[in-house]
Amino acid sequence: MSSVRAVMAVVAVGLLVLVAGCSRKSDIASPAPGAPAARIVATANFGALQLLSARVVPGTTVMDGLQSSTAVETTYGGGFVASMLGRGTETAPSADWFFYVNGVHSPVGAASVTLGDGDVVWWDHHPWQGAATIRGVVGSWPAPFVNAAAGVVADAPLAATLRAAGARLTHSGTPFHVLVGTDDSLASRNTAWRAIGGDPGGQRLAGGIANGVVVLIPPSGGAPVPVDGARAVAVLVPVGTKPQDGALLAVAGLDAAAARAAAATIARDSAVLTNRFAVAFDATGGSLESAGRAAP
Repeated sequence: MSSVRAVMAVVAVGLLVLVAGCSRKSDIASPAPGAPAARIVATANFGALQLLSARVVPGTTVMDGLQSSTAVETTYGGGFVASMLGRGTETAPSADWFFYVNGVHSPVGAASVTLGDGDVVWWDHHPWQGAATIRGVVGSWPAPFVNAAAGVVADAPLAATLRAAGARLTHSGTPFHVLVGTDDSLASRNTAWRAIGGDPGGQRLAGGIANGVVVLIPPSGGAPVPVDGARAVAVLVPVGTKPQDGALLAVAGLDAAAARAAAATIARDSAVLTNRFAVAFDATGGSLESAGRAAP
């Protein structure tokens, strides 16, 4: 074999290893009870199917934490998940694993994100169409607000929920907001909500209010569509690309009473948001539908 062909063969093998990666489960021990910990959750179909929930050691990467909990086949040098928990990259229709750190979609691979104490990392396997780059999800509530170093501005009754969870409440000077009100009132109070401009799909959100109706992404992914009977919606709007950049949890209603009723439901039972991308509510605060799912 000539030296040129030999070099080409080595490069080809290297590329195959880079792309294919490997499948492994690490031997990192789980945190002891009461010790600092992060949490990793894995679901499928926009949170409809729970696959994994584990406490992991902070200070390691998301990938290390994940591999301490389950076997993972990686790709692109070990930075991305190719397959785990019986699900992997699919092409017909296209679907894959995506992850959110404290509710915010990660712009980098799992090997490039370090876990902090109290962090919640949510992996979900879902279609690419219209949902590959959803910027924020409500399903890790009360993250990212409970760990916000700058504090959080919060409306009642969710202010009490955050205080009980250990969040530091403030009146100003923070990019973290939990607001309750009509679409117009939130736009007048918050630049992140105002920037949506009635186009939540165009702003890569899982739901919102468009043309005077509540909309959510449908079960197959794609652009948000109206939800029959919905009068309010809970949606997470990241301010930047990282959880520490700030975020808005908006409980927005077609009228103020519907927004307050939805917020009261969340305050009574935070599980109404758990493992959900966004949630639509009726006029009485009853949950109607979750983004990407045919049921609450």
